[in-house]
Amino acid sequence: METTLIPTINQEAMTKLKLVMLESQTAAQLAALIIDHTHEEIMQVYSELVLDQQARIQAIWQNRFD
Repeated sequence: METTLIPTINQEAMTKLKLVMLESQTAAQLAALIIDHTHEEIMQVYSELVLDQQARIQAIWQNRFD
């Protein structure tokens, strides 16, 4: 059976991504993260945010159509 390795983001890149996520003010800024990061990397960092930070990111993302 073949094993597929899922690449993990290194700690330095993870910290940088976290800072950029938290500095984002618009959905466009959040969406731009997919240029340099995979969905898995973004979700890995998101999952490590505290609930208030996650709620802020969710609110920004949900307001993208307003």
